[in-house]
Amino acid sequence: MHSSLALAAATIALAAVLAAIAIADFRRQIIPDGLNLALAGIGLAYQTATDAEGLPVRLLFAVVTFAAAWLIRRGHFLMTGRIGLGLGDVKMLAAAACWISPLLLPVLLFVASASALLFVGGLVVATGPAAAKARVAFGPFIAIGLGCSWALEQFAGLDMGLL
Repeated sequence: MHSSLALAAATIALAAVLAAIAIADFRRQIIPDGLNLALAGIGLAYQTATDAEGLPVRLLFAVVTFAAAWLIRRGHFLMTGRIGLGLGDVKMLAAAACWISPLLLPVLLFVASASALLFVGGLVVATGPAAAKARVAFGPFIAIGLGCSWALEQFAGLDMGLL
């Protein structure tokens, strides 16, 4: 079991890294590798400190998440000739997998996708239909999804104790 001090420190560190990623991606549409590494590293350090036996599962989950996101990115490119999901987003999803139970990845993806769609919908309402074709950074929305998933797991016990 983890101490509340470690949980508080991890939550504050997570919030700081997610804020930095969201700001960087929103401004420049690039998620710096250093921030993705920090996200993964802090998540793995917390998981190791609280459940060292679960570390292989966390690492496997991160690798599988990276592979699945990369395949979606590649498939979209092959079908459309355009890059729809940036490589930084793919890396961020893998880093996010270091923080949450695999059972919560669908929650993370739903919250990220729904919030991104609401954002684009708001842009369309505010500025007109051309905004629907605008390039939108997905990192801030992954950050929202991870923050919500982390909170659900840590503070509401939504992992159901299965992993």
